[in-house]
Amino acid sequence: MFLKKMITFLSVISLFILMGCGKQDRELVVGNYTDEQTIVYAENRVTDEEKIEDFKMMNETSSITNERPEGLPHYVVTINNPAESTMELMVNFWVSGNNKFVFSKGIESREYFEVDEKYIKDVNELLE
Repeated sequence: MFLKKMITFLSVISLFILMGCGKQDRELVVGNYTDEQTIVYAENRVTDEEKIEDFKMMNETSSITNERPEGLPHYVVTINNPAESTMELMVNFWVSGNNKFVFSKGIESREYFEVDEKYIKDVNELLE
């Protein structure tokens, strides 16, 4: 009886350890389009939750612009959740004149936004 309880206990502990090792938080990843159908992502990933939330706040508070960028986006940023195998957010960025950024949310969006001036420095640092 004791041996059976010990085996069960060790099995449960091992399972919890394995589940903990595989858990990953959200990650923000920057990439570039090489053509219309191919995005190459940088190996560096931002996992700092505060930076990820700041990026999401920038997306939510930016205002719509009438500017319509041409060509492929210069950058693409995604927020992924590997533990759940999901993409939480995808943003396409175009760099326009005077170091301004115009972006769209998602893949096929026709609605464009301009990054507010208070976020320009943060976006520049993220995309470097």
